[in-house]
Amino acid sequence: MKTLVNHLAFRHTYQGLFLLLMIAIPNLALGMTTSYNNQTGLTFTSLESWGIIAVNLIIFYITYLWAKNEGLLTHFRLDRKDTKAILWGFVLIFLMGVIGSNLMLLTHTNYHAELQRTLTTTSILPVAISVMTTTFLQELLFRKLVCSWLAPYSIVTALVSTSLFFLFHMPTNLAHLFLYIGMGLALSMVYQKRENLSATISLHILWNIFTLGATILVMTNPM
Repeated sequence: MKTLVNHLAFRHTYQGLFLLLMIAIPNLALGMTTSYNNQTGLTFTSLESWGIIAVNLIIFYITYLWAKNEGLLTHFRLDRKDTKAILWGFVLIFLMGVIGSNLMLLTHTNYHAELQRTLTTTSILPVAISVMTTTFLQELLFRKLVCSWLAPYSIVTALVSTSLFFLFHMPTNLAHLFLYIGMGLALSMVYQKRENLSATISLHILWNIFTLGATILVMTNPM
């Protein structure tokens, strides 16, 4: 029994570290290139943009094959109940975002300053691809893996998953605090209610696309 526990602990640690590495690589590639361009006043070249896209697609493909081999992924599927869960999850995140946006006004902080800085020097496509790749990786880590480590469907598991997701994003103000707590809770509840990783990946991508679109709208139509 002790050997089995040690084996499972090693396997879970290995899986967690692998996913953290896969998350770090595309984020570092985009972040370092964006930082360099911001400092030099340059914009992304076509080569840099396609390089970022290539890195993300390679990471996605490697992780997809790895997750299938590890038994963490099955076929993508969504039914009507999944769609309903995605919609109420989106509403919950949106409401928490509204609270955060009001706090933003009170604290004079910018909701997505880093994303706005990235979009000033980067075309939309590599940013969108990076966002979707990271979303896929984060759901594997914070929903599938965490729920397989702990009791799969419990309040404790939802709170642990939410807390890790929140800490991973390192919110620097109250606006982000409310947003990431809301996201973590919504994603964890949808996963536990539907027992379907496809639903949480879809919800997470839907919210990130909404955020990306809203940020672009704000940048192109400043108040």
